Amino acid sequence: MDKAIAAREILLLGALKEARAAAFKAGIETVALKGAALLELGLYQLGERGMTDADILLRSKDLLKFEKILAELGFEPMPGSADAWQRPGSGSAPPAIIDIHTGLWHIKNTEELFDWGLEPGPEGLALNLPDLFLHSAAHPLLHHGELPARAVEDCSRIARKALEVHGPMFWSAAARKAGFYGLRPVIWPVIARLLAAGVVPEAAVGNFIVRGPEKIKAAFFMKAALKHSTALEYLLPVLHRPVLLARYLFPEQRFMRRRYGASSPGAYLLRPLRLLSSILRR
Repeated sequence: MDKAIAAREILLLGALKEARAAAFKAGIETVALKGAALLELGLYQLGERGMTDADILLRSKDLLKFEKILAELGFEPMPGSADAWQRPGSGSAPPAIIDIHTGLWHIKNTEELFDWGLEPGPEGLALNLPDLFLHSAAHPLLHHGELPARAVEDCSRIARKALEVHGPMFWSAAARKAGFYGLRPVIWPVIARLLAAGVVPEAAVGNFIVRGPEKIKAAFFMKAALKHSTALEYLLPVLHRPVLLARYLFPEQRFMRRRYGASSPGAYLLRPLRLLSSILRR
């Protein structure tokens, strides 16, 4: 156990628990994501994985109310971020950061998760294990254009835990959801690596194999899994969901104000140039 990592995780999980408790009292449903979810479910021990922030999912309609709750708890918008809130730490301690999500790029309608994709967890609502697996497999490629070893390890631990709980039916459930969400090309790099590691049995792989036009998409995701490039970081989400191109070019006014300090027509005209500059600069 790394004591510094454990201390950071304790700080973040404590802040998240405080925010979720206040949200619950206000009638707001929240779900932990990524590292916070994995730690809450016991898939990692404190000091074993590492976190820079705590990620939380809620309905879009609850966003403003939840942000008001965070402000009352001493949080403030994090500079340069459209979604993160931070609370200064005591002394030399780093700030506690909570990153808010009102949607997940790997599915079209996040409300579906609140309707039938959640179950009771140790600290509140949690994604069921098939959905947690798909989120953990898709997120690094769709949001960051890469597949770090830690993400593969996350998926491996989720799968092993799910097999203990659900048995081989876990793979059937995950494959069915992957097909429904159109995620087979996105998660194929993870499935291939878990197959090589002996986590996914060969008998289960057939349900995840990409077919027809999916093979073209999968080739781009496999390329990103091998080596990150900024161009792929921006391309992969659009390959998965073309509607995201419009969201890239014309984000919500709230995003523009948080990221650039303005949502004027001029700011929107500059947005494509800023995106191009970001791609060329990195």
